[in-house]
Amino acid sequence: MPPSAASATEEQLRKYPEGLEIKCTVGNIQTGANLRAGSSRIEQLTGITWQAHHREVEELMGLIWDFIDDGRSFNYPMITGIFYSDLLNEDDWGKISGTTGRNTKVTGMSASGKQKMGNGWVALLDDPRYLDKFKRYLKVPI
Repeated sequence: MPPSAASATEEQLRKYPEGLEIKCTVGNIQTGANLRAGSSRIEQLTGITWQAHHREVEELMGLIWDFIDDGRSFNYPMITGIFYSDLLNEDDWGKISGTTGRNTKVTGMSASGKQKMGNGWVALLDDPRYLDKFKRYLKVPI
């Protein structure tokens, strides 16, 4: 963001004419999964979504990450998928929750948005376990 945006309001930043919004997710994990830091999440993955604080996100680069066993003594975080769409609209986001009290308001991406992101895959980890989940949850055409 350029220095001129430092004093911009939240409303102005939502539709800021420069830059790219980037969101990361590890995905939705099976309820009750007893995972520790460094544990791979792929086997407990039950869905993939990105969240936003408003429904006006139209262009998004979405990253998915997990802890990966690369032969070292510890599983390190690694990006397993990169997705992009500049075709998103308000209907690609769910209802905003957390609008009362001290909660942060948030909206999750709907099925239509996930499919748009899946169609715009940029890079994918070449591992059948991940590719299967990306196909299932994001309809990645691979």
